Amino acid sequence: MKTMNMLKNSLILISIFFLVACGGKESPQRPEPIKQEYRPLIVHDEETGSYTEWYPGHQQIKVTGRKNSKGERIGIWKYYSEQGVELSVAVYTNGKKDGHTVVKDPKGALHYVGEYQDDERIGEWRFYNTEGELIETINYTE
Repeated sequence: MKTMNMLKNSLILISIFFLVACGGKESPQRPEPIKQEYRPLIVHDEETGSYTEWYPGHQQIKVTGRKNSKGERIGIWKYYSEQGVELSVAVYTNGKKDGHTVVKDPKGALHYVGEYQDDERIGEWRFYNTEGELIETINYTE
């Protein structure tokens, strides 16, 4: 009997302990998520024609240029690597390559230089190796 009373008293004390320990406190709240402004990977201002495309994460621009009212590329377009190295520059007229173009390797050294007219290669094109030495010249007009 004495053991039964001790057991009963122990259960009562444990129950009171849990009620006191759990009953008076609120559960922890999760912090509010940080709201970040949505930033699209492609930004095209139809009024000015300005076009910018970003790599995911918005740390580096991928492509810049302009488009006309029909959505065709116009003017100078530049392409960049994820590290920010300018990879190429090309000139467009109404969606077609039309003018000088310069293409570089991922380290920024010249790969080739040439000219387009109405999306066709024209004139002298110069090709370079990874050390920047001229290795080939091709004339597309002849």
